[in-house]
Amino acid sequence: MKQNRVLRFLCAVLCALAILLPSAPSAQAAGDVYFTAINDSLLELLNRPMPLWSGGVLYVPYDVFDGNNTSGVDLGITSSYNREAGILALFGNLQQALAFDFNRGICYDAITDTQLSGKPILRNGTPYVPVSTVCSFFGLTYSTISISQGYVVRIKNDGAVLSDGMFVDAASGLIERRYREYTQANQPPTPVTPEVVPPDETTGPTVPDVDEEPTEENVTTVYLGIRCDETGSLESILDTLDVQNKKAAFFFSPEALERQDDLLYRILAQGHTVGLLAEGATLAQTQQMLQEGNQILRKLTYTTTQVALVPRAQRAQLDELGWICWRETVNGVPDETDSGSSYTDAIVRKLGKTRYSAYLTLDAGENTARMLTALLTTLRSEGYAVNVPLEVRL
Repeated sequence: MKQNRVLRFLCAVLCALAILLPSAPSAQAAGDVYFTAINDSLLELLNRPMPLWSGGVLYVPYDVFDGNNTSGVDLGITSSYNREAGILALFGNLQQALAFDFNRGICYDAITDTQLSGKPILRNGTPYVPVSTVCSFFGLTYSTISISQGYVVRIKNDGAVLSDGMFVDAASGLIERRYREYTQANQPPTPVTPEVVPPDETTGPTVPDVDEEPTEENVTTVYLGIRCDETGSLESILDTLDVQNKKAAFFFSPEALERQDDLLYRILAQGHTVGLLAEGATLAQTQQMLQEGNQILRKLTYTTTQVALVPRAQRAQLDELGWICWRETVNGVPDETDSGSSYTDAIVRKLGKTRYSAYLTLDAGENTARMLTALLTTLRSEGYAVNVPLEVRL
């Protein structure tokens, strides 16, 4: 009976080989750049997801183990991901099959039906697997090498020739070039510095008006957060973001998640971040809402999130518990009386009073949908970079 069950599982997964999910590119802040290497080959840095840490565990995109999808280095492993079933499988040359179940949050040996330690996670549409679990199962080794540009996660089998130190030395030029390409591609535009004109010696220096105050340096990076307690115009907002090629974090209460299950897949597929909206009167109530939200999110999308919009007074405690709390600096929710120019001018003025990164909160209502194109256009013309609100950046 067990043999028949295993054969049925393998047949089902092999049928899913054509349903591979393409990797969605993700970026990390320059101080957290993670390269990936397979044996003596350094993978591309641009346009592919990086390794990341979650809950103290190092994760890598599942396809780094499959030479057909990445470097061409053969580790003897092929992969299959069936999104509808929520099953990811890695197959070895020696009758090995390691399966990850996103629905139950477990991994197991598909041949012996034995559950193993570790679980899969989904980040921005890309399935990630714990590197230590996979390497241990298939007899591989890995190392995390600290370099001046960040880190290299190097996965090896018996085909690796160089030691870690020799590999870093040999690849130093390639690492530097790819790091430079990455930082240039992710560099926000530098605000234009007005030309300083020396005063006319015949009239003396120019004296500012008494009511003129010095202004602080403009913020260069803006993250968009969309409260989804009202969702009547959510689809229209997604259309606008798609046309403008911008990303946002969408915050849903547990009840709203149940109502918008059809749009959750679109939000994830477009590279947006799904977060939880939990505003309990007490910390315990907020934690309960967050737990319920992740249970629903896991049921609907086979994933969970650590990003949350919570009451300001509860942020510090929830940060300590591992949540990534949205830190609103500007509330940009428009009302029906706002016109395009007055609204965008007001937002720019508020942003001009902050420094570094700003977190701009909107809602999913009709007025936001009406103003969004004008807002994004104005932010671009004023030199603000609307960046992807990934978990590693917030």
